[in-house]
Amino acid sequence: MMQYIQDGLAERGIAFSTEGNRVRCFPHVVNVGVQTGLKQLTAVKDNAIGAPRPKDEPLPRPGDPVKTARSLVAACRAFGQRREEFRKTIQEGNSAKTFGEQPLPKAELLRDVDTHWSSMFLMIDRFLELCAAIQQFLAKQQTMSDVMPEKHVLDVLKDIRDFLEIPHIVQEVLSAERTPTLCMVLPAYENLMTALENLRSRTPKLHHAISATLLKLRVYYTSARQSDTCIIAMSESRNCHCIGGATDCADLHKHQS
Repeated sequence: MMQYIQDGLAERGIAFSTEGNRVRCFPHVVNVGVQTGLKQLTAVKDNAIGAPRPKDEPLPRPGDPVKTARSLVAACRAFGQRREEFRKTIQEGNSAKTFGEQPLPKAELLRDVDTHWSSMFLMIDRFLELCAAIQQFLAKQQTMSDVMPEKHVLDVLKDIRDFLEIPHIVQEVLSAERTPTLCMVLPAYENLMTALENLRSRTPKLHHAISATLLKLRVYYTSARQSDTCIIAMSESRNCHCIGGATDCADLHKHQS
């Protein structure tokens, strides 16, 4: 591909070399940045998920809120009978208005997958959405009645969800384009970093994690700005709307304002 670009530009009298101008995958770069930030999150202290579990119960005491959520999701989805009991818990709670006037969605808990960029965000978002049903479901289980995370753990999970939502939105906007082009990359980096900077100012507890993510993203952003490939793509694509600042996406605008 890069050789094809070099040959095409040479025919137009434009100097270009394949050396040092290969373009990095934007979703991969975002994922690297997010994972860098998540590694900076410290373990939640105190007894976050109750007493130590029996050896036969797949709920090891995790060291951070994400592991807490992941362990509980795995336990609730461990086999068919539990999944059916969880669905029944939602139905009964909605009928009895146990969860309030607004019924919970009849949805499954989601696992995160390393190769799916936004799967951790989707797992945490669904976990928090169905938190009331999870609490009621766990209360019915003899071996899991005391493992529901405490409020401060859930508060941290909400902050992490807000952190992960920003790169998720940016990638969703790019994925919505039928023919994403290279000219969108630099504006996407800029929108992403601006939104993260604003979230960092509002969420002191995640300052170190967001800072680590921003540091990683700026390295790739600087490299992209110096790439002849990106420069040519920006100058040649006159009709490229480049996700037009934050205003093209209301959700991203919420984080940037």
